[in-house]
Amino acid sequence: MCGMMNALRNGVVSAVWFLLAACSAPVSIVKPLDVSQANQSASTQFMVRKSGDYRIALLFAKGHGLTEINKQIEVWGDLDNEGVAIPIHLRILKDGQVYFDEVLVTAGVQWGQGIDYEGRYVNAAVRLIKILELVPGSYFVEVNTLDKLDAFRSIEGFVSFSYYNPKH
Repeated sequence: MCGMMNALRNGVVSAVWFLLAACSAPVSIVKPLDVSQANQSASTQFMVRKSGDYRIALLFAKGHGLTEINKQIEVWGDLDNEGVAIPIHLRILKDGQVYFDEVLVTAGVQWGQGIDYEGRYVNAAVRLIKILELVPGSYFVEVNTLDKLDAFRSIEGFVSFSYYNPKH
């Protein structure tokens, strides 16, 4: 009987550790965002349990083939070319109170990243919007486009909200 109780206790402890680990997984949320149109919005809610840096970034799906990607780089920019600037309104609420509320102008592409969006792998160019240190609490983050930008019309766009640890 004691062996059965120990096994049951160990199973419960293991389940609790698993759930705690799942609940404290770093935030990584990707939402579609059409940056070619004005007044487009992407938002999310999440809990921060541990203080740290969080990154909000635009992601642009890379085309297929060098010719198409080179045309896209003219629009997105790269390390040497700012590309077409995108004004963004970033609003963050922490526990229902305004934490950050500014219009930011994004330019250039800083790096590339592969993402899984709805079961589909997307090779994306990343344009930073903002990195902020967030303390524990409940957050609502909203990104809004402000201008119509025809240059981005045929480029699939996303916004990423994620925990950011550059030391990894």
